[in-house]
Amino acid sequence: MRILVTGASGLIGTQLCNHLLSKGHSLHILTTRSPWQVENEQTQIFRWAPQNNEIDSRALEGVDAVINLAGAKINQRWTTKSKAAILKSRTESTRLLFDTIQKTQQKVHVINASAIGIYRSDFNKQYSESDKDFSDAFDGVVVRQWEEEAKQFEKLSCHTTILRIGLVLSNAGGAFIPLSVPTQWGLGAWFGNGQQWQSWIHIDDLIGVIDHCLQHQLVGCVNATAPNPVRQRELIRTIAKSAGAPQFLPGLPKVVMSFFLGEMHKLVFDSIYAKPQQLLDSHYQYKFSDITSCVTDLIQKKK
Repeated sequence: MRILVTGASGLIGTQLCNHLLSKGHSLHILTTRSPWQVENEQTQIFRWAPQNNEIDSRALEGVDAVINLAGAKINQRWTTKSKAAILKSRTESTRLLFDTIQKTQQKVHVINASAIGIYRSDFNKQYSESDKDFSDAFDGVVVRQWEEEAKQFEKLSCHTTILRIGLVLSNAGGAFIPLSVPTQWGLGAWFGNGQQWQSWIHIDDLIGVIDHCLQHQLVGCVNATAPNPVRQRELIRTIAKSAGAPQFLPGLPKVVMSFFLGEMHKLVFDSIYAKPQQLLDSHYQYKFSDITSCVTDLIQKKK
Protein backbone atom coordinates (compact mmCIF):
# COMPACT_ATOMS: atom_id res chain seq x y z
CA MET A 1 0.00 0.00 0.00
CA ARG A 2 0.95 3.63 -0.45
CA ILE A 3 0.09 5.51 2.73
CA LEU A 4 0.05 9.23 3.46
CA VAL A 5 1.03 10.09 7.05
CA THR A 6 0.75 13.43 8.83
CA GLY A 7 2.31 14.03 12.23
CA ALA A 8 5.06 11.61 11.24
CA SER A 9 7.69 13.16 13.52
CA GLY A 10 5.66 12.74 16.70
CA LEU A 11 5.76 9.94 19.27
CA ILE A 12 3.22 7.80 17.43
CA GLY A 13 4.12 8.85 13.91
CA THR A 14 7.82 8.03 14.22
CA GLN A 15 7.24 4.44 15.31
CA LEU A 16 4.31 4.01 12.93
CA CYS A 17 6.38 5.02 9.90
CA ASN A 18 9.16 2.59 10.84
CA HIS A 19 6.57 -0.17 11.22
CA LEU A 20 4.88 0.54 7.90
CA LEU A 21 8.19 0.63 6.07
CA SER A 22 9.16 -2.71 7.64
CA LYS A 23 5.93 -4.15 6.23
CA GLY A 24 6.89 -3.05 2.72
CA HIS A 25 4.51 -0.11 2.39
CA SER A 26 5.43 3.11 0.58
CA LEU A 27 5.03 6.36 2.51
CA HIS A 28 4.09 9.91 1.60
CA ILE A 29 4.81 12.22 4.53
CA LEU A 30 3.27 15.66 4.91
CA THR A 31 5.34 18.05 7.01
CA THR A 32 5.06 21.68 8.04
CA ARG A 33 8.86 21.89 7.89
CA SER A 34 11.03 22.13 4.80
CA PRO A 35 11.15 18.73 3.04
CA TRP A 36 14.30 16.73 3.78
CA GLN A 37 16.19 14.00 1.99
CA VAL A 38 15.35 10.44 3.02
CA GLU A 39 17.63 7.44 2.77
CA ASN A 40 15.08 4.98 1.38
CA GLU A 41 13.18 4.89 -1.89
CA GLN A 42 9.92 3.97 -0.16
CA THR A 43 9.42 7.43 1.34
CA GLN A 44 8.60 10.78 -0.23
CA ILE A 45 8.29 14.07 1.69
CA PHE A 46 5.80 16.83 0.88
CA ARG A 47 5.10 20.16 2.53
CA TRP A 48 1.86 21.65 3.80
CA ALA A 49 0.78 24.62 5.90
CA PRO A 50 -2.76 23.97 7.17
CA GLN A 51 -2.97 27.36 8.89
CA ASN A 52 -2.57 28.94 5.43
CA ASN A 53 -4.69 26.33 3.66
CA GLU A 54 -1.65 25.23 1.64
CA ILE A 55 -0.80 21.68 0.62
CA ASP A 56 1.29 19.96 -2.03
CA SER A 57 -1.47 17.95 -3.68
CA ARG A 58 1.09 15.54 -5.14
CA ALA A 59 1.15 13.97 -1.67
CA LEU A 60 -2.20 12.33 -2.49
CA GLU A 61 -1.13 10.81 -5.81
CA GLY A 62 -1.60 7.04 -5.82
CA VAL A 63 -2.37 6.92 -2.11
CA ASP A 64 -4.48 4.05 -0.72
CA ALA A 65 -4.79 5.32 2.86
CA VAL A 66 -4.33 8.49 4.90
CA ILE A 67 -3.29 8.40 8.55
CA ASN A 68 -3.80 11.83 10.10
CA LEU A 69 -1.94 12.30 13.38
CA ALA A 70 -1.36 16.06 13.05
CA GLY A 71 -2.00 18.27 16.07
CA ALA A 72 -0.20 20.47 18.60
CA LYS A 73 0.61 18.73 21.87
CA ILE A 74 -2.15 19.01 24.45
CA ASN A 75 0.13 18.54 27.48
CA GLN A 76 1.15 22.17 27.63
CA ARG A 77 -0.16 25.02 29.77
CA TRP A 78 -3.59 25.99 28.46
CA THR A 79 -3.23 29.69 27.70
CA THR A 80 -5.58 31.46 25.31
CA LYS A 81 -2.91 31.21 22.60
CA SER A 82 -2.09 27.54 23.18
CA LYS A 83 -5.79 26.60 23.30
CA ALA A 84 -6.29 28.13 19.88
CA ALA A 85 -3.25 26.27 18.53
CA ILE A 86 -4.41 22.95 20.02
CA LEU A 87 -7.82 23.27 18.37
CA LYS A 88 -6.87 24.79 15.02
CA SER A 89 -3.91 22.47 14.42
CA ARG A 90 -6.39 19.59 14.48
CA THR A 91 -9.46 21.01 12.76
CA GLU A 92 -7.67 22.99 10.05
CA SER A 93 -5.37 20.12 9.06
CA THR A 94 -8.25 17.65 8.89
CA ARG A 95 -10.38 20.08 6.87
CA LEU A 96 -7.54 20.69 4.41
CA LEU A 97 -7.12 16.96 3.87
CA PHE A 98 -10.87 16.65 3.26
CA ASP A 99 -10.89 19.50 0.73
CA THR A 100 -7.90 18.02 -1.12
CA ILE A 101 -9.34 14.51 -1.27
CA GLN A 102 -12.68 15.91 -2.39
CA LYS A 103 -10.97 17.64 -5.32
CA THR A 104 -9.06 14.51 -6.34
CA GLN A 105 -12.19 12.34 -5.88
CA GLN A 106 -10.07 9.55 -4.44
CA LYS A 107 -11.58 6.71 -2.40
CA VAL A 108 -9.03 6.25 0.34
CA HIS A 109 -9.14 4.75 3.83
CA VAL A 110 -8.81 7.64 6.28
CA ILE A 111 -7.61 6.91 9.82
CA ASN A 112 -7.94 10.07 11.86
CA ALA A 113 -6.52 10.40 15.37
CA SER A 114 -8.82 11.41 18.21
CA ALA A 115 -8.74 10.89 21.98
CA ILE A 116 -10.72 9.30 24.80
CA GLY A 117 -10.86 12.79 26.31
CA ILE A 118 -14.11 13.13 24.39
CA TYR A 119 -15.82 11.16 27.19
CA ARG A 120 -16.97 12.81 30.38
CA SER A 121 -14.84 12.06 33.44
CA ASP A 122 -16.60 9.43 35.56
CA PHE A 123 -15.24 7.17 38.30
CA ASN A 124 -17.85 4.46 37.74
CA LYS A 125 -18.97 4.42 34.10
CA GLN A 126 -17.41 2.25 31.41
CA TYR A 127 -17.48 3.78 27.92
CA SER A 128 -17.70 1.91 24.65
CA GLU A 129 -17.57 3.60 21.25
CA SER A 130 -21.36 3.94 21.06
CA ASP A 131 -21.64 6.08 24.21
CA LYS A 132 -22.50 9.77 23.69
CA ASP A 133 -21.86 11.13 27.19
CA PHE A 134 -19.27 13.65 26.06
CA SER A 135 -17.19 16.10 28.06
CA ASP A 136 -17.93 19.83 27.99
CA ALA A 137 -14.40 20.67 29.19
CA PHE A 138 -11.85 22.23 26.83
CA ASP A 139 -10.23 18.96 25.77
CA GLY A 140 -13.62 17.35 25.20
CA VAL A 141 -14.76 20.25 23.02
CA VAL A 142 -11.54 20.03 21.00
CA VAL A 143 -11.98 16.32 20.36
CA ARG A 144 -15.66 16.70 19.41
CA GLN A 145 -14.85 19.38 16.84
CA TRP A 146 -11.93 17.31 15.56
CA GLU A 147 -14.17 14.29 15.08
CA GLU A 148 -16.82 16.38 13.32
CA GLU A 149 -14.20 17.36 10.75
CA ALA A 150 -13.07 13.75 10.39
CA LYS A 151 -16.61 12.49 9.85
CA GLN A 152 -16.82 14.62 6.70
CA PHE A 153 -14.72 12.00 4.89
CA GLU A 154 -17.72 9.67 5.05
CA LYS A 155 -19.48 12.01 2.60
CA LEU A 156 -16.80 11.12 0.06
CA SER A 157 -17.54 7.38 0.45
CA CYS A 158 -14.16 6.93 2.10
CA HIS A 159 -13.65 4.25 4.73
CA THR A 160 -13.26 6.42 7.82
CA THR A 161 -11.75 5.32 11.13
CA ILE A 162 -11.69 7.67 14.11
CA LEU A 163 -9.10 6.44 16.57
CA ARG A 164 -9.87 7.50 20.15
CA ILE A 165 -6.42 7.09 21.64
CA GLY A 166 -5.91 6.48 25.35
CA LEU A 167 -2.89 7.06 27.60
CA VAL A 168 0.06 5.97 25.43
CA LEU A 169 2.84 4.31 27.41
CA SER A 170 6.26 4.49 25.76
CA ASN A 171 9.91 5.04 26.65
CA ALA A 172 10.23 7.49 23.75
CA GLY A 173 7.93 10.15 25.17
CA GLY A 174 4.43 10.79 26.45
CA ALA A 175 3.22 10.16 30.00
CA PHE A 176 5.34 7.17 30.98
CA ILE A 177 8.62 9.05 31.42
CA PRO A 178 7.37 11.71 33.89
CA LEU A 179 5.43 9.00 35.75
CA SER A 180 8.19 6.39 35.87
CA VAL A 181 11.36 8.38 36.51
CA PRO A 182 10.43 9.70 39.99
CA THR A 183 8.68 6.42 40.82
CA GLN A 184 11.85 4.42 40.10
CA TRP A 185 13.66 6.64 42.62
CA GLY A 186 11.02 5.97 45.27
CA LEU A 187 9.32 9.33 44.71
CA GLY A 188 6.26 8.15 42.84
CA ALA A 189 2.85 9.54 43.75
CA TRP A 190 -0.61 9.47 42.22
CA PHE A 191 -2.86 12.48 41.84
CA GLY A 192 -5.63 13.07 44.36
CA ASN A 193 -6.92 9.79 45.76
CA GLY A 194 -5.56 7.84 42.80
CA GLN A 195 -8.91 6.22 42.08
CA GLN A 196 -9.30 7.71 38.61
CA TRP A 197 -9.38 5.18 35.78
CA GLN A 198 -6.46 5.19 33.35
CA SER A 199 -7.30 3.74 29.94
CA TRP A 200 -3.76 3.05 28.75
CA ILE A 201 -2.16 1.38 25.75
CA HIS A 202 1.41 0.25 25.06
CA ILE A 203 2.92 2.08 22.08
CA ASP A 204 3.58 -1.25 20.32
CA ASP A 205 -0.11 -2.13 20.57
CA LEU A 206 -1.17 1.30 19.33
CA ILE A 207 0.92 0.77 16.21
CA GLY A 208 -0.57 -2.72 15.94
CA VAL A 209 -4.07 -1.27 16.27
CA ILE A 210 -3.50 1.18 13.42
CA ASP A 211 -2.19 -1.66 11.24
CA HIS A 212 -5.19 -3.77 12.29
CA CYS A 213 -7.59 -0.99 11.26
CA LEU A 214 -5.87 -0.78 7.88
CA GLN A 215 -5.88 -4.51 7.22
CA HIS A 216 -9.44 -5.13 8.44
CA GLN A 217 -10.85 -1.78 7.27
CA LEU A 218 -12.49 -0.98 10.59
CA VAL A 219 -14.72 2.05 10.31
CA GLY A 220 -16.38 4.39 12.80
CA CYS A 221 -15.00 5.26 16.21
CA VAL A 222 -12.44 2.91 17.76
CA ASN A 223 -11.29 3.14 21.38
CA ALA A 224 -7.54 2.61 21.04
CA THR A 225 -6.93 1.34 24.55
CA ALA A 226 -5.91 -1.88 26.27
CA PRO A 227 -8.80 -4.10 27.43
CA ASN A 228 -7.91 -3.73 31.12
CA PRO A 229 -7.80 -0.12 32.37
CA VAL A 230 -6.42 0.40 35.87
CA ARG A 231 -6.83 2.90 38.66
CA GLN A 232 -4.03 5.46 38.68
CA ARG A 233 -2.95 4.25 42.11
CA GLU A 234 -2.40 0.75 40.65
CA LEU A 235 -0.43 2.16 37.74
CA ILE A 236 2.04 3.95 40.04
CA ARG A 237 2.35 0.92 42.33
CA THR A 238 2.98 -1.35 39.34
CA ILE A 239 5.77 0.92 38.09
CA ALA A 240 7.34 0.97 41.57
CA LYS A 241 7.12 -2.81 41.93
CA SER A 242 8.58 -3.44 38.46
CA ALA A 243 11.46 -1.08 39.22
CA GLY A 244 12.05 -2.56 42.67
CA ALA A 245 11.42 0.82 44.30
CA PRO A 246 9.43 1.73 47.43
CA GLN A 247 6.18 3.65 47.13
CA PHE A 248 5.25 5.61 50.21
CA LEU A 249 4.28 9.14 49.17
CA PRO A 250 0.62 10.21 49.49
CA GLY A 251 -1.42 11.51 46.58
CA LEU A 252 -0.67 14.98 45.23
CA PRO A 253 -3.54 17.39 46.05
CA LYS A 254 -5.52 18.98 43.22
CA VAL A 255 -4.80 22.50 44.50
CA VAL A 256 -1.04 21.89 44.18
CA MET A 257 -1.29 20.53 40.63
CA SER A 258 -3.64 23.35 39.65
CA PHE A 259 -0.98 25.83 40.76
CA PHE A 260 1.75 24.18 38.70
CA LEU A 261 -0.25 23.11 35.63
CA GLY A 262 -3.12 25.58 35.52
CA GLU A 263 -6.32 24.42 33.82
CA MET A 264 -4.44 21.52 32.21
CA HIS A 265 -4.29 19.82 35.63
CA LYS A 266 -7.67 18.25 34.86
CA LEU A 267 -5.95 15.77 32.53
CA VAL A 268 -4.25 13.99 35.43
CA PHE A 269 -7.39 13.96 37.57
CA ASP A 270 -9.90 12.84 34.93
CA SER A 271 -11.24 9.31 35.22
CA ILE A 272 -12.14 7.61 31.91
CA TYR A 273 -12.70 3.88 31.50
CA ALA A 274 -12.75 3.36 27.73
CA LYS A 275 -13.43 -0.19 26.60
CA PRO A 276 -12.03 -1.14 23.16
CA GLN A 277 -15.17 -2.94 22.00
CA GLN A 278 -14.46 -2.60 18.26
CA LEU A 279 -10.99 -4.10 18.68
CA LEU A 280 -12.27 -6.94 20.85
CA ASP A 281 -15.07 -7.71 18.39
CA SER A 282 -12.61 -7.76 15.48
CA HIS A 283 -10.24 -10.03 17.46
CA TYR A 284 -7.22 -7.74 17.66
CA GLN A 285 -4.46 -9.69 19.43
CA TYR A 286 -2.88 -7.52 22.12
CA LYS A 287 0.81 -7.87 22.91
CA PHE A 288 0.20 -6.21 26.28
CA SER A 289 -3.32 -6.60 27.64
CA ASP A 290 -2.48 -6.06 31.33
CA ILE A 291 -0.58 -3.23 33.00
CA THR A 292 2.02 -5.50 34.64
CA SER A 293 3.29 -6.93 31.35
CA CYS A 294 3.25 -3.47 29.77
CA VAL A 295 5.21 -1.75 32.53
CA THR A 296 7.64 -4.66 32.90
CA ASP A 297 8.44 -4.50 29.18
CA LEU A 298 9.06 -0.75 29.28
CA ILE A 299 11.19 -0.89 32.44
CA GLN A 300 13.32 -3.74 31.08
CA LYS A 301 13.90 -1.93 27.78
CA LYS A 302 15.24 1.10 29.66
CA LYS A 303 17.96 -0.96 31.35
